[in-house]
Amino acid sequence: MYCPRCGNQPVVDRMRFCPSCGFRLDGVVELLARDGAPAGQPQVMPPAPEAPSPRKRGIRRGAKVLFTSIGLLFPALAFAIGVTNDPGPLVLPLTLFLIGALMMLYSRLFEEDHPAASEVPRMPPPQPVYLQPPQTPVYRPPVEPAPPQSVGEHTTRSLGQ
Repeated sequence: MYCPRCGNQPVVDRMRFCPSCGFRLDGVVELLARDGAPAGQPQVMPPAPEAPSPRKRGIRRGAKVLFTSIGLLFPALAFAIGVTNDPGPLVLPLTLFLIGALMMLYSRLFEEDHPAASEVPRMPPPQPVYLQPPQTPVYRPPVEPAPPQSVGEHTTRSLGQ
């Protein structure tokens, strides 16, 4: 890992400060572990696919009815016509075919092309992510330890009171 401020590579990756410029590196390690996301915010998820609009749903529903009448009912009923020599069984697949075509046409002409307002999830706008400003270590002079006390001094003070 390299220091983001000066570009120097520290001797050990676990160092808290850069040896050349003093930049705090422990926050950089956390950012790298989270792929750049700060600690207080959850990971960003990719947006969910949008629900199809009412127009697309209606067209798909009409197409399903239309192709069901052609693909499933027509061959079965055509076989029944061949057996009975009567075109009466074709009324059902032709009616479903027309219903499917009319459903598709209705959806194409009268349904809305965008999802309804209640279906669209409202997310708050993403907040900008700011890194903390670099903090330079504050110099504090070393504190000299107090001179050691003798064993009898404490006893003398407690008797003198």
